[in-house]
Amino acid sequence: MTAVFLRMSCLLALLVAGVAPAGAVVNEASQQVSRVLAEKGASSSGDVLRARRLLEEAIVANPANAHALASLGRLYQDQNKTDLARKYYRFALEVEPAEPDALFGAATIDIADGKTDDAADKLRKLQLSCPACHQTNELSAALKGKTPEHGQSLTATPPATHP
Repeated sequence: MTAVFLRMSCLLALLVAGVAPAGAVVNEASQQVSRVLAEKGASSSGDVLRARRLLEEAIVANPANAHALASLGRLYQDQNKTDLARKYYRFALEVEPAEPDALFGAATIDIADGKTDDAADKLRKLQLSCPACHQTNELSAALKGKTPEHGQSLTATPPATHP
């Protein structure tokens, strides 16, 4: 029992430090926990401590669970802890560069911070990897009318070039 606790503590410490064990593969139990939490909306139901604990357990069980990492990012974002949210979105994107929830969450933080170019880059990744995802549509709508740092419309179609 003590050995299991120590192993879980070490894995969580590595994750918090930004180090994922090499060759980590998502296992079904870890994925199941993150799916159940997403379906139940544990973070929005007010049971934030339980949701965080379950997500952390899923991540300790499998540090390559990008969905659980993104869900933990969302939980922190919902609590206005944007530094922690950004950190867990970054972890999720390191594991799975096209993870829709992580791209969307990180982009909404970018928009709030006035980093519309960064948000537009994440939208382009979403459009390529998951054009029909609700995250793609919501982010596109959030960026409509925003002016990026370089002055072009984010959602306008680029002008056609003629040979």
